[in-house]
Amino acid sequence: MNEESRMEERKRRREIRRRRKRALMARVARHHKKLLIVIAVLILALDVLGLVKKDVDFSDTENRAMAQVPDLSRESLLDGSFASGADAYITDQFFARNFWVRMKLAMDRATGKKEVNGVYLGSSGYLMEVPKSPDPVWFDKNLDAINAFAAKHDDLNLYMCVVPNAAYVLTDYAPKAAPIRDQSKDIEAITSKLNRQVVFLDVTEAMREHQTEGIYYRTDHHWTSRGARFAFEAMAPRMDIKDIAPDYDIYTVADDFSGTMASKTGSYGQVDQVQIYVPKKVTNDFMVTYPDNGGESCSMYSSAALEARDKYTVFFGGNYSMIDIKTVNNNKRVLLLIKDSYANSFVQFLTPYFEHIIMVDPRYYYEDIEQVITKEKVTDVLFLYNMNTYLEDRSLADTLSDGS
Repeated sequence: MNEESRMEERKRRREIRRRRKRALMARVARHHKKLLIVIAVLILALDVLGLVKKDVDFSDTENRAMAQVPDLSRESLLDGSFASGADAYITDQFFARNFWVRMKLAMDRATGKKEVNGVYLGSSGYLMEVPKSPDPVWFDKNLDAINAFAAKHDDLNLYMCVVPNAAYVLTDYAPKAAPIRDQSKDIEAITSKLNRQVVFLDVTEAMREHQTEGIYYRTDHHWTSRGARFAFEAMAPRMDIKDIAPDYDIYTVADDFSGTMASKTGSYGQVDQVQIYVPKKVTNDFMVTYPDNGGESCSMYSSAALEARDKYTVFFGGNYSMIDIKTVNNNKRVLLLIKDSYANSFVQFLTPYFEHIIMVDPRYYYEDIEQVITKEKVTDVLFLYNMNTYLEDRSLADTLSDGS
């Protein structure tokens, strides 16, 4: 073949490649066009379905009120509240919202994502609240208030326990290489400034020894009753609690609990058990009074809560500003428990060892705490929080300062 023929052959081959490329691009363009039409039809269909379906007022799966159509006014347009309200409304009322949320979670897991909406996606189904950083202003204010309270009450037995969160304790289940905050540093920051009269009860190692035994819920940010038990048994000797119950009758009161972490991530099919512990071979009769509503009960458990989504509220029915527990004990020990919701499942282990327990939640309490101490002849005070709540708390300092 001469040079001219070779050139012609090369030219022909180049033309064939160009034609093939144009044909391929045309096929891709047709597929893209069809895909865009399908997506447009799907979006239009979802919009139409969203318009005709009834708006949801409350989501049982997320345990919260859903956004409604915002009010349209000149003011709402100018200040941007209408736009933000409309965005929230569309997001909350989108057709088949739960399905799309679940799909997103599946994609996040498949792509190796470690965190969704402030929740770590751990192994074995664990969903863990991301450990938070302290609010520096309120961190100091709360410690100053605790120290001032301790100085004022050197006649009381004072204890403090701030429980690390699941992501820090459950090292076997936390996402690998996730940037988990070292909560031991937060404990060091607390104890380094804490009045020495306050006995700090660090339960971190006691919890870690049992991390494979279900000490935190997989779908919720709380510890389980089992976790609270192990913490109590570590705390009891330092609180001068003796002859603790050797064993417990354990009752599973719910096996379909889906908690706050599931709501945040869309893990709606995942569930936990809720258990209560009844101590054996100890006296444990008591009366619970709820000053907020005047209610009384000889049980700390709310059966009505088992019909609600948040089954952790089986303990006392949820949070109240104050709960008063009087037992049949006659040991003159009166405990003031200043707490967050972690304490709700913890109290079931305390009742056999105190004559009287007064639970105060500073988030809802606005009375004079000093009057309670004087009137009820308080002998012991326990501050019990989980770390995330404590680091962001803006109520404790005010509660301890009132009346001082």
